[in-house]
Amino acid sequence: MRSHCWFYPVTLNPTHVMTLNPKLTKLLNEQINNEMSSSYVYLAMAAWFEQTPYAGFAQWMFTQSREETMHALKFYQYLADRDAKVELEPIAKPNADFKTPLDVFQQSLQQEEKVTQQINDLYEVAEQVKDHASKNLLLWFLNEQMEEEKTVRDMLDRLKLAGNDPASLLVLDREAGSRPSGGGGSGGAE
Repeated sequence: MRSHCWFYPVTLNPTHVMTLNPKLTKLLNEQINNEMSSSYVYLAMAAWFEQTPYAGFAQWMFTQSREETMHALKFYQYLADRDAKVELEPIAKPNADFKTPLDVFQQSLQQEEKVTQQINDLYEVAEQVKDHASKNLLLWFLNEQMEEEKTVRDMLDRLKLAGNDPASLLVLDREAGSRPSGGGGSGGAE
């Protein structure tokens, strides 16, 4: 059986399926929802920026949204490859009430910290049930989260320095728009 997602190329022997602990299966399914919710939060941030002069920040948030979707798909494919049942839940409406670019990026950092904690919690369960394959996957995500938090913190520091200076904000916006797409769909545990 061949995996059908391009970012998770694994060939499994259909006669030997790795079983997944039920508690871990439930939590991994919840993480699909967490990642899709995160994607939706970033899409709301992108939409807010689309209504401002900050096209670069809109692009940054749109890229983040796509990366979070890729993370959800990575969890989905992992469950499918482990022959576990995928159970999708509704995604809550995200907050879309932002005041300034600084406010948006502060909420972005809070979102990343929340996801990091969720992954840490998953890792603990994988460790408790001695599921080393899941731990490997989750280590990739933890490294990704460290990178995401640093990137957002760096932008927050620069936004604080810029204050309300329009010229400085436009420079940061231009830089944000040229930010390369991150590693949301490639590398590590694939």
